Amino acid sequence: MIESTIYIPRLRTLPQAMEELKKADPDTALTMRALRRMVNTGELPTVAINSKRLINMALLFDHISCYNEPVSRVSGM
Repeated sequence: MIESTIYIPRLRTLPQAMEELKKADPDTALTMRALRRMVNTGELPTVAINSKRLINMALLFDHISCYNEPVSRVSGM
């Protein structure tokens, strides 16, 4: 019999996600307002359950770790 591993995402509300982020990086410059903006613009996907919007923490950490891609050209050159 083949055993399969089920991936259970760590889903958090926005305040809980911010709290976990601050635990991982106490000096983070990311604010609750910026996190809400990323959710409201669709930049960061969420799961909607009733009136709650839940953030997959793995997606959040992936998103902010790749947020600023290296600039391919310098403006003005």
